[in-house]
Amino acid sequence: MNGEDTEEYIKKKGLVGIEEFLKGQLEKWKDVEINIGVTGDGGVGKSSFINAIRGLEDDDKGAAETGVIATTRKAAIYYHPINNKIKFWDLPGIGTPNYPDLETYCKKVDFEKYDTFLILTAGRFTENNLQLARKVKSITKSFFFVRTKIDNDIHNESRKKAFNEESTLKAVREDCWKNLEGLTAGDTEVFLISNHETANWDFDCLTQAILDALPVHQKESLTLSLTSPSRDLIKRKVEVLRGRIWKVAGVSATVAAVPVPGLSVAFDVGLLIKEINFYKFQLGIPDENSKGFQGTTSEVILKMKHSFSAYVLGSTAEEFARFIPLLGSPIAGSLSFASTYMFLHECLKEVEEAALTFLEETSSRVVDELHSQK
Repeated sequence: MNGEDTEEYIKKKGLVGIEEFLKGQLEKWKDVEINIGVTGDGGVGKSSFINAIRGLEDDDKGAAETGVIATTRKAAIYYHPINNKIKFWDLPGIGTPNYPDLETYCKKVDFEKYDTFLILTAGRFTENNLQLARKVKSITKSFFFVRTKIDNDIHNESRKKAFNEESTLKAVREDCWKNLEGLTAGDTEVFLISNHETANWDFDCLTQAILDALPVHQKESLTLSLTSPSRDLIKRKVEVLRGRIWKVAGVSATVAAVPVPGLSVAFDVGLLIKEINFYKFQLGIPDENSKGFQGTTSEVILKMKHSFSAYVLGSTAEEFARFIPLLGSPIAGSLSFASTYMFLHECLKEVEEAALTFLEETSSRVVDELHSQK
């Protein structure tokens, strides 16, 4: 849409048409398909991992089936709950009756359709795991070695008098590396995770590594789809959200250039409310009526509301400029772009501050609760 045919567009489509156009521009991230293959022998926690990275508990609706016996006999697909273009595939391990060797395995699971692979184990990595990694590398796809159930190892070792968590983790990593000979040093990073304690150990590092391995559009889509909060993920989300601002400001400027009294202010108010709410949802700010909305978080949001009120009052200058002969529309458009752009940058900064504060306060409360239970 360009400035020359904007007025005609509004006459034909109305305000709803512009909103649909903007929605299409801002929700393109939901149209990017990602296929993530999660493989390994039975009982290593593939299903629980798929649930954890999607922000689901094992007994939630739509969760992958888990159990003490192997539940994956064929490839099973699980969609991300807020973005069904992102697909996690629970793949069986190599060496089972249906998948006796690598060649059969690759053919049956449609090997090359996956964008990245996670190779899971709950103990040592096997020769089958190593073969799979080499195969993935040969088709220039990324892969990650993941050692699950590290919480069980830590719990068991903690019973010993000489227990040291750092030493235990180092020993587990070294034991994993022994089985990965033949791969280059850069290929042998092993992520130690717990599917049930994702805030601990390497779960967040693994998430960041997966994002870094994806092309830019897939990275953006997965970043906005992930919901488990962490400082690193919040920072990544802010970077993506910041890239949306010029699109919102551009549409605001387009509407401002149309000489219809009151149209720009009314449109901008609705536009900004939706965008700010999107920031709050993405960065994990709780609903203002919930128990979690308190303390410093509420103070930051209150500050942002005052900024919003000031923005609306400042829009009167744009309304006046719209009706200056010959130059009115360009001036109004420029004012609208600049004010919207600067306002959203400031709002995003404040929502980020609130999100990091909320994360810190929540972590502190969890620690206090754990101490009180001892």
